[in-house]
Amino acid sequence: MTKKQVHTFPFTAIVGQEDFKTALILNIIDPTIGGVLAIGDKGTGKTTLIRSLAQLMSEHNHFPFVNMPIGASEDSVLGYLNLEKLINDKKEELKIGLLAKAHQGVLYVDEINLLNDYLMDVLLDASASGSYQLEREGFSKKLDSKFCFIGSMNPEEGDLRPQLKDRFGLSVNINTTTKLEERVKIITNRLNFDDNPAVFIANYITDQEVLYQQIKSAKSRLTNVTYNNDQLLLCATIATAHQVEGLRADILLLKTARAYAALQNCDTVSDEHIQIIAPFVLNHRSNNLQNNQQKDSQNNQQNNKNQAPNKTQENNNLLNEHTFNSILPENQFINKVASDNAAKKGNLEQLNNALSTSYVASEPQKENIDKRKTVGQYLAKDKFELKHQSKKSKTTVNIIFLLDSSGSMVKDNVIAYAKGLIEKFAQKNQFSKVQLSLISLYDGDAQLIAESCTDVKVLIEKLQEIKTGGKTNVISAFQKIKELTNKQLQTKYELVIVTDGKFNDGGANDFKAAVLAYQTYCKKIDNLTVIDAEQGQVKLGLAKTFSESVKGKYERLITVS
Repeated sequence: MTKKQVHTFPFTAIVGQEDFKTALILNIIDPTIGGVLAIGDKGTGKTTLIRSLAQLMSEHNHFPFVNMPIGASEDSVLGYLNLEKLINDKKEELKIGLLAKAHQGVLYVDEINLLNDYLMDVLLDASASGSYQLEREGFSKKLDSKFCFIGSMNPEEGDLRPQLKDRFGLSVNINTTTKLEERVKIITNRLNFDDNPAVFIANYITDQEVLYQQIKSAKSRLTNVTYNNDQLLLCATIATAHQVEGLRADILLLKTARAYAALQNCDTVSDEHIQIIAPFVLNHRSNNLQNNQQKDSQNNQQNNKNQAPNKTQENNNLLNEHTFNSILPENQFINKVASDNAAKKGNLEQLNNALSTSYVASEPQKENIDKRKTVGQYLAKDKFELKHQSKKSKTTVNIIFLLDSSGSMVKDNVIAYAKGLIEKFAQKNQFSKVQLSLISLYDGDAQLIAESCTDVKVLIEKLQEIKTGGKTNVISAFQKIKELTNKQLQTKYELVIVTDGKFNDGGANDFKAAVLAYQTYCKKIDNLTVIDAEQGQVKLGLAKTFSESVKGKYERLITVS
């Protein structure tokens, strides 16, 4: 009977998980980076993705994929002597373990947080040193174990000790995509592969070969990629700012940036390469991130205590029926009024320019990244887009986002776009000296969701928790802003209001009261930008009128109709 051929899903056909793909490829280029820890959701195709990359590499060279079960014994991991041969034939026959089988390939452990500490230490030591010593019944042998070590875990099932997390070179967060287009594409690809794998794989042969050649080329040029003292200083500055323990992060920032530069066919490491890969190195090491999470969690708990209950069954229905989609549709951002008639697409950089120009990165940084790309996008020969800073400032900048999450915004279905705007702007400024605050208008009240937050991930998580419905009490929000701006005297405050301008019922008295409240409570705001989210053929133009009344900059949020 002929053995049935087993087909592997093509790596280049996998949709989403771009950070995980990038981190894996960088470890293939430079195995000394130390592997990847994937933290997050189950059922997101992690094993498929890893197996696919291993298959891609093994088509040209020996590149094994070893999936180690949680219940593996010490002998199966390290290896053992065949006792039957030893006793009966007086011969030493070594049965190699999973570590040796993974040599020159990939070793993957799912739910690695459930693995016992002893085996965990053995795996990490073997991965770091590239070999291990097997001692069995008077037998001693050194075995090679150079492999890309990948672990995945769900933190809800228990965490890893910090010192064990630190041993992984890179870490990425794995989330289930909420983009409908991606989910549909994933379903389609899977069904097509299952129905006729040979035909499906044939459609990706060219893409697979291009990616392999790019990885091969990057591996060959890796040690020739140069860097200078400015990059070393930037790595040290970033690591210090995140209060990491030890020097592993400093070294890995440069190592990973060098691998990334090689992947991009660059001969020299640049500041932008370091900034792009920094989240992979710092995701599981940053103590600054943990301190901010604790602080923001305490603030959020206090806000929840003061939160007003739902007033009507209508608001309850709104809460149940509408949830936020945190990602803006591709190429849909905001449009300046000055170019309203000519432009069909918005650009987030316009919002950056509308706000303060004093946002700067750490001292040695020469440029501020304006757009982060994924490996998939660079394969299409895209280029970096940089925004050069003309001036540096030591003044702290706090950007306050005031998000109108009232019933009219939910009804017009623009909450997702407003939220995505804030998320993308926050991500673009994640390594600059900027504090981010978030206030939500919900159910006739204002809630301070995040205060002076310096960690973008925390702000984005808070963004997911915002509730919707009810009327818009912007006066309460302006009072919150006054309390916030009185706390830090040496801070420059920028305010970005995302609203449809329908304050309460949109009446004249409400509008006049809102203007007066802003003039009374927001005197310490240095720059105001009003993002008009009003939709429909007939527009009241209240947000624009409000912006003009208080001398703010006016932008319009563009959505997909």
